[in-house]
Amino acid sequence: MKLIYFIIFLFLNFICLKLVAQTIATVNIHLLIDNNSNYIETIKEIEINQGQYLETFELKEKELNDILDDIEESKLILSQSEINLRIDDYNNQLTKFNLLIEEFNLHYQNQIINIREQVLREIIVLLENYAIENKVDLILDSTSYLIASNSIDITEIINRELTKINFILDYENFKKN
Repeated sequence: MKLIYFIIFLFLNFICLKLVAQTIATVNIHLLIDNNSNYIETIKEIEINQGQYLETFELKEKELNDILDDIEESKLILSQSEINLRIDDYNNQLTKFNLLIEEFNLHYQNQIINIREQVLREIIVLLENYAIENKVDLILDSTSYLIASNSIDITEIINRELTKINFILDYENFKKN
């Protein structure tokens, strides 16, 4: 009987050791990235860079619309085979244009993803340092939990440290093939 009590006692002590409170913190990663001044400046540069291509794309789109209007007006004058040739040519140009637009959009989407990853790497370094210095056992992103006390939110602390870092965010300009 004493052996059973002793085993229960050891078992309860073992469980209690595992129930020791852990130090937990939360951080809003998206807020840190979206409000980072280096990130904002780089996004503005990308938008300016995109602007030069958008004007070219608008001109090409107008040209394609003019070709389509010309085809519509020529239907009464031209033979069916000539109209079909023009329609095929228009479709080929439109396909090439749409592929170029897709390539353009995909390029800048990938560039923005890469830039966000660069900022995230800096944030992770800051979070690792914070966890070591403050003996934090677990840091959760704000999207990983439902409710938490604001007292464990370290977003502002990390944001202050992040603003002290002057890092360069690189991106590549779009190149037509």
